[in-house]
Amino acid sequence: MRDFSLLIFLFCPLSFFSQVEKVKFELEKTSLKININSGVYKSRIYSSNEAEKVNRFRQPAFFAQVYFPFKRSLDIPSNFELDKNEPNYYDRLFTACPIAVFHITDKGGNGVGLGQELSFKVAKKWFIKSQLAVIWIESSQQKNDGLRSGLNFHHYWYINYYMSKKSALLFGYNHISNGKIFTSQTGALFDMIAIGFSHLFSSKIKN
Repeated sequence: MRDFSLLIFLFCPLSFFSQVEKVKFELEKTSLKININSGVYKSRIYSSNEAEKVNRFRQPAFFAQVYFPFKRSLDIPSNFELDKNEPNYYDRLFTACPIAVFHITDKGGNGVGLGQELSFKVAKKWFIKSQLAVIWIESSQQKNDGLRSGLNFHHYWYINYYMSKKSALLFGYNHISNGKIFTSQTGALFDMIAIGFSHLFSSKIKN
């Protein structure tokens, strides 16, 4: 009997024991969406004049993301048929969306770049999101805000909690560096703990 059970396990298809749910992949048009983030940062570029201050999370900085009006989405087919005002549905299981990034520190260092955000649904209102952008930085070397002029990578990993269909709270970690890819010299070395607010500007969706 034990041998017979083993044969069933080995030769029966996996679907006999579990069911894999089908998903659908689509390109969707979206409304204007903007994230505004603020927080405290530290520089990992050593400066003997202000080493204690810049190497701790004490200085303020701000950055914003503007989403392009389309995204690639993966979800259960029936979810694509839902009304946009469905009260228990907030976003797709997975999305990839191009973004523009704008960044500024208290010392005037600033940057603008383009990248992409990946979004993963973990619960009804909770999403984990990751952004990677290539950003052009302008910063004075006389002011140590962790930024260095030139091309750098802008990373942002965060948790997104929807308060309504249009608005969400954000909490995450931002890192900027060149990874010694664009140049052999060390570029920006910037870390930031950020909180933010996201809003979707759509007349078709009720809050």
